[in-house]
Amino acid sequence: MVQLAVISLCILQPAKGEEVNEPVSLINPVIYRNGNTHELDGAWAVTLSPDGQHLYVTASWGDALSVYDVASDGALSNLRIYRNDDTHELDGAQGVTLSPDGQHLYVTAPAGNALSVYDVASDGALTNPRIYRNDNTHELDGGLGVALSPNGQHLYVTAFSGDALSVYDVDTDGTLSNPRIYRNGDTYELNGALDVTLSPDGQHLYVTAFWGSALSVYDVASDGALSNIRIYRNDDTHELLGASDVALSPDGQHLYVTAFWGSTLSVYDVASDGALSNLCIYRSDDTHELNGAFGVVLSPDGQHLYVTASDGNALSVYDVASDGALSNPRIYRNDDTHELDGAWGVTLSPNGQHLYVTAFDGDALSVYQVIQAVETNTSLYSLTHSASIIPGGHTYPGSLSHAFSHDNPEHRNRHVCGLRPEHGGASDTH
Repeated sequence: MVQLAVISLCILQPAKGEEVNEPVSLINPVIYRNGNTHELDGAWAVTLSPDGQHLYVTASWGDALSVYDVASDGALSNLRIYRNDDTHELDGAQGVTLSPDGQHLYVTAPAGNALSVYDVASDGALTNPRIYRNDNTHELDGGLGVALSPNGQHLYVTAFSGDALSVYDVDTDGTLSNPRIYRNGDTYELNGALDVTLSPDGQHLYVTAFWGSALSVYDVASDGALSNIRIYRNDDTHELLGASDVALSPDGQHLYVTAFWGSTLSVYDVASDGALSNLCIYRSDDTHELNGAFGVVLSPDGQHLYVTASDGNALSVYDVASDGALSNPRIYRNDDTHELDGAWGVTLSPNGQHLYVTAFDGDALSVYQVIQAVETNTSLYSLTHSASIIPGGHTYPGSLSHAFSHDNPEHRNRHVCGLRPEHGGASDTH
């Protein structure tokens, strides 16, 4: 096992950010709340079809997957809800992704220890579910993160409770075969394997280990197999305590990773061989709201970054320089206007004009319109008042720090990430 050295380290503190409550701000979002119409109980992950015309959101407490039509103004309509039952395995539904052509959808169910594949119709509807369950062939104990190679020929899924990462071949009809399982041990750091993503060219894979407080980099062969692992661990150089979500810039030259327990966002340069260097760490303080940092996504042009803070109940927007550095933080907090209670999943429409964010504790999904202010290179937001707002819903006690806490048996045994009692803490570097 080879641990790469970081060439240089910086802890950046750009110009002081302000809570945004002025006209140049993210204002009046359209909020969809859990209730009789919407199933957003424990809203978790959100993703859009490649053409941006359909949105999919998982409800981890509601054991459901919802599909919406998306209008040109970002508004949602024509809701279809798929619930956990004898046909669908959606117990604790969390991770969701679509094939590059948008014809197949993959969703994980950590409480059901399963991964499901659906065919996607032209109207976004889901049919023909095929369920892969944890057994002697498949390692899906707490199946959670899921990602496809850029060519759609290989699928990667993490097993949070099984401490593993699996690789599948993907047939043209979306079915999976030839599982190869990488397990936590002396070679691999997959203790609480959480998020997984690939470089834009598909030649490198990055996976976070939540309990292991680590980020691993693999080379990816043409058959999807993984090799040449490099492990970055939480230590005096790297801030990876509770490593969670990871995102790459569109050109693949910079990597961003959140640390839930460390309440940080780290930025790395990415070399042609996938190796990471030139680390910069942004910490939660008076300038940055990164308390319980989790979801992170970049705009399609790579010029803006969005990150959720689940314990800070906030969403932050940064400008991104050509070298990957972040500046001009704008913080949007949970209040009467914004529903960001336990802010969690975040994604952008393919054209970058609309942003969607889930509130796990708020049981809600919010939609924002993104307006570019070219003269200042900042992102402004305004409301599109075309979607109905459904009142109702309820909040589970405690924040997501409790959901990930070792001291909370109630959540530890529930299906938020399929946590296991025997995991007593993030491992030290070894």
